[in-house]
Amino acid sequence: MKKAICLYSFHRRYQAEGWDLERYGDEVVALGIEGADFLGRMMEPIDTAVERIEAVLKRTGLILSSLSLSSNFNQPKKEDWQAQVTGLGAWLDVAAAVKAPVCRIFGGHLPSAEKADPALRAAAWQRMLDGVAAITKEAAKRGLVLAIENHGGLPCTGQEQVEVIQAVNSPFLRATIDVGNYMGGGQEGIEGTRIAAPYCAYVHLKDNVKVPDAATPWGWKVQACTVGEGVVDLPGCMEVLRKAGYDGFVGLEYEGSEDEITGVPKSVECMKRVVR
Repeated sequence: MKKAICLYSFHRRYQAEGWDLERYGDEVVALGIEGADFLGRMMEPIDTAVERIEAVLKRTGLILSSLSLSSNFNQPKKEDWQAQVTGLGAWLDVAAAVKAPVCRIFGGHLPSAEKADPALRAAAWQRMLDGVAAITKEAAKRGLVLAIENHGGLPCTGQEQVEVIQAVNSPFLRATIDVGNYMGGGQEGIEGTRIAAPYCAYVHLKDNVKVPDAATPWGWKVQACTVGEGVVDLPGCMEVLRKAGYDGFVGLEYEGSEDEITGVPKSVECMKRVVR
């Protein structure tokens, strides 16, 4: 497996220190990592994204591991749902131009009210499924592979990722396995990874600690931390992926509260130990 650092790992410094993509590329190189994962919503304006991405890759020698794209197809209003499909389609044009090997997408956000009501949840799930199917057709036209992440609740668990992928039934839709996000649905990272591994096209590496919370069915909520300092079985997850034959990129997605100046390098050192 190969290593990358997601642009989002620097999102606080990127904003506070006025970074551009060139600065991001320099940081990734300085940390001894070979891959760059660019995040669409941090790269506006879209009309210059292709040339900026290509310039960074050419100057630094970094490999494009993924173009990460954000989306939320749980939109009750048809026009809002269509705007998600149209907006994501524009970013797929960027992905095709830079020859992205995979594009991370989200299915949608599931609010608490919809989570608690079976009928509302079913409607939200269908909106998400219709959106993912529609954008997968657009990706297929461009020869792009999408990888839906376990994020936002639609989907969240490994079983839910597999359900979406099997329902859409396209070779252009696979999974982004975020080893930390499964905990948001009460599932241990290694279990979600094991279930989704046969469909894996990309991996996000992060870590969490558990905070007691009686309001959840499983008795805890998650708090992001420096990678290697939490409870996600990172070596176990990587071993599951190896056994499943995955040899692509693992992208660090740092979300911990520790300052990115120290938290990202610590997390990178952990990634180097578990990804080999």
